Amino acid sequence: MFFLQGLELQETSCHTVEARRVDEVFESAFERPERLGFSHGFNPHWGNALTPCAALEVRVYSDARNVLSGIIDSHENLRKLQDDFMKVLIWLLLRYCVQKHKGFLWSSQEGSGIWGMKSQSSQFAQTTCNQPPEAVMVESNISSVKFRQDSSSMTSFGDWSDEDDLFGPQPAKRTVALVTAEAHPGHTSLETGASLPGSVEMDSLFENMALSALQPLQPLGLGIGMPAVDKGLNPELFRENPHLNFSCPYSELFNLPPGWRTAPLLPSCLLSLRPLFPEEWFRFTLGRFGVAMQGQTSEDMNKALKEDEVLKELHVKVALSCLVSLGAESAFNSPSYIYRVYCGDVPWTEGLDWLSSSKELYQLTLKAFRLSFKLLFDQASLGPMESYEELFSTLEDYERDWYIGLVTEKGWHDSVLQEKPFLFSLGHDLTMGTYTGRVLSLQEQLVQVGRLNGEGVRGQWANLSWELLYATNDDEERYSIQAHPFMLRNLTVQAADPPLGYPIYSSAPLHFPCL
Repeated sequence: MFFLQGLELQETSCHTVEARRVDEVFESAFERPERLGFSHGFNPHWGNALTPCAALEVRVYSDARNVLSGIIDSHENLRKLQDDFMKVLIWLLLRYCVQKHKGFLWSSQEGSGIWGMKSQSSQFAQTTCNQPPEAVMVESNISSVKFRQDSSSMTSFGDWSDEDDLFGPQPAKRTVALVTAEAHPGHTSLETGASLPGSVEMDSLFENMALSALQPLQPLGLGIGMPAVDKGLNPELFRENPHLNFSCPYSELFNLPPGWRTAPLLPSCLLSLRPLFPEEWFRFTLGRFGVAMQGQTSEDMNKALKEDEVLKELHVKVALSCLVSLGAESAFNSPSYIYRVYCGDVPWTEGLDWLSSSKELYQLTLKAFRLSFKLLFDQASLGPMESYEELFSTLEDYERDWYIGLVTEKGWHDSVLQEKPFLFSLGHDLTMGTYTGRVLSLQEQLVQVGRLNGEGVRGQWANLSWELLYATNDDEERYSIQAHPFMLRNLTVQAADPPLGYPIYSSAPLHFPCL
C-alpha cells in the first residue's frame, strides 16, 4: 500500500535548489550513459539520500490554457460560427439516424431519452402534440338587457340598464369566450380573460351552460400593468402528418422523430432563414452516411437520397427550428452570449421551451454548438477548412477522440478516467475579464523513479514532530526546513502528513500487489 503526494507548484528558493539536485541525479543515471566511462564509472552523487531506480513511460495529460482574445470577440468569427453551427447540427442529426438504425440507442421511439427512457418533459410534449385542443370562438351580440334577472345575486347586475345614461345610448356589449374541447365528448370548459377596472362579469352570459363549468371570476384589475401572457400559437398551424411521403425508399432511414418538427414557429420565420441551410453540405453528408447505413451503395441510391425534397425539407425545418431556439437566427452577437450557450444557460427565446421538452434534440443542439465553437477555435489557430471532406473528417475526429464540454461536468471526469485522448473546455476568467480555452492532451511521458533513504526521512519527520509539537517553533524560516542538497530536507518536510507537512495533493491509499 502506498500514497501519492504532490508538492507545491510555485517554486521557492529552497524548493528550486533541491529540485535542481534531483534532476542532476536522474540525469546522470538515465540520460547520459555515454559519460559512464573509466573516469565517470562511479556515482557522483553517492552521498545523496535519493537513489535512482528506473525510468518508466507513463500516460499523462498535458494541460494547456490559452486566452481567446481576438478569437471569441472577432465579428468575422461570430458570423462564421453561425454557418459552422448549421453544418455541425446537420452532421449530428444524420449521425443520430445512423446510430438509431444500427442499434446504438436503446430505444428509437419519439421522446425517449439518451439511454432510451422517456423523460417527463418529453412525455408532456408528446401528449400536447398528439392531442392539440380544438379552439372554437363563440360570440354573443345580445344586449345586456336580455339577461335581466330578478335574483339579488351577482347575476342581477344585468338589471343595471344604461338606457338613461347621461352620455347617450351605449352600443351592445360583445362578449367573446374561448371554449376548449376536452378529451371527453360533450364536455366543454370556458376560458375567460382578466377583468378590467369598472367592468362587470356575468356568469349567466351563457344560459345553456352550468355555472360550475365556468371558471371563477378574476379579481378586478388583475393583470393590469403586468406583462402579457403568451397564449402561444394555434397548434393547428403546425400539425403535420407523421407519415411523410419520401420519394426514395431509403429516406425513411434518415427520418427524424415527429415531435422534432412541431416547433411553435411561424412558417414565414423559417422561410426567411431558408438561405442559412447549407444544401451542398447536406447532400455531401447524406451521401457519406448513406454508405455507412448500407455498407455499400450504388450511385442511383445516392442520387435518389440527395434528390428527395421531402427528406431535405424535414431536416431544413428541424435545423432552422433549433437555430431559432438558440436565438442565433441573426448571428451570435457577443462573447458572453457564446459562453452562456456553451455552458447550457441558453437565454429564453420563442422556441426554447419546445426545444427543452425534447431531451435528445436539446442535447444534440447543445453538442452541435460546442463542436462548432471548437471548430472555430481550430480554424482561427490552424486555418480554415479547405473542403467538405476535411470538415467531415474533423467532425469524426472530434466524436472519436475528443470530449468537448465543461471541466465541472461529470463527463469530463469520466473522460479522464477513460483516457480520452483530448479534452477541451471553454472558461471565463472573472478577474481578468477574459475567456480561456483549456486543452488536455494525453501523451506518453518518461517518468523517473527514485527511492529516498528511509532512515533519513524518518529522522527528519521525527525532528519535525518534536520541533512543532514540543518546542512549538512554527517559524516559517526556521533552519530545520531550509534546503539541503544531500538530504533533500525541504522536499521531505513538505511530504509529511498534515498538519506537520503541507502537500498540495494526497491520494487515497493505493494497493499494489507484489506477487
